[in-house]
Amino acid sequence: MNGDYMEHVENAKKVIRILKKNGYEAYMVGGCVRDKLLKMPISDIDITTNAKPTDVMKIFKTIPTGLKYGTVTVQHNESKFEVTTYRMDENYTDFRHPDKVIYSTNVLDDVHRRDFTMNALLLDEHGNITDHVNGIKDIKSGIIRAIGDPKERFKEDALRMLRAFYFQSKLGFDIDSMTMDAIKEVGQNIEHVSKERVLDEIMKMLKGKHLKKALNSMVESNIIQYLDGLEKGIKFIATLDEMPFTDAFFGTCFVLNKEVPQTLPFSNKHRHKYQQVIELVDKYQIFDNVALYTYGLELCLLANKVSFILGKAKYAKKQIADAYEALPIKSDLDLKLRASDIMKLLDRKAGAWLGELQREMVLAILNGKVQNTKEALEAYVLSHQ
Repeated sequence: MNGDYMEHVENAKKVIRILKKNGYEAYMVGGCVRDKLLKMPISDIDITTNAKPTDVMKIFKTIPTGLKYGTVTVQHNESKFEVTTYRMDENYTDFRHPDKVIYSTNVLDDVHRRDFTMNALLLDEHGNITDHVNGIKDIKSGIIRAIGDPKERFKEDALRMLRAFYFQSKLGFDIDSMTMDAIKEVGQNIEHVSKERVLDEIMKMLKGKHLKKALNSMVESNIIQYLDGLEKGIKFIATLDEMPFTDAFFGTCFVLNKEVPQTLPFSNKHRHKYQQVIELVDKYQIFDNVALYTYGLELCLLANKVSFILGKAKYAKKQIADAYEALPIKSDLDLKLRASDIMKLLDRKAGAWLGELQREMVLAILNGKVQNTKEALEAYVLSHQ
């Protein structure tokens, strides 16, 4: 383990010791404890305490990152930690956030409101783990199990259902049968969660080593019918031996869906990219010079990958890259006859005609009808007037 990581852990222990010196309880909690047991790298360390945010703010240099939910970010030495007060959550009417947070003095209340048993372990400053929910047993057995009544946990926060699949993709664990049954029963509640959060969770899931297993669980749970534009794609991709990277995943989904759903909050750049992939897969199996010039290398490679995944074309990464490299022209800026030369040659002022003529010249070069030399292009311009 590297020095930065060890220093981060030591700083967390110091924060806990300082809280204890001030008369409070405190533990590391959640993913950091789970990943320690799994001997996986730890990035974020969360701390839970019976100290109220105002108490924590008196003791440390803090940023009020989540005061509404009892969370402040403590800066200690070079490290930052989210420190959250033990709490009980009241009703969740938006399927995501509690209507009201009630602070508790009992760590058990805090443990029992968490999502999965593997994420509810407590670690003290001496390295001792306290387990109130059989989380260690579930980690050793490779089980993702909701705490208490899974249906209640997913009604409180519907995003937890997608988080179960994200953890499965990351860790390769099995989802406990009662937890899976609950997802089948209340899966539609995912429609109440913001599309940004849904997309974030799917993006994280796509990076997991066990993505195929997670996608198959999503198909089994039928939650995919509530994920805009992704149902056909996930069903298809779950059957593949090799899992695609993010762009190829979404490209495949949207080709099968025939459009990029407006509801998914992609950047304009990504939305345009996936829309063009749909066009390319529909129009081309082999990319000619005009397609390579018009769409560019990156898009043509992505469209070929998606066509290959869908069984519509051979995988041709090297051939496409070589053909792009061999293009006689890659941009109208490469034309050997400049706009000013054309105007001088024809004794005409700039106008829409000029751009149109340049496009014609580019196409003629790409189709092998004329060489990209000043002399050849001058002859072409004069003969096309």
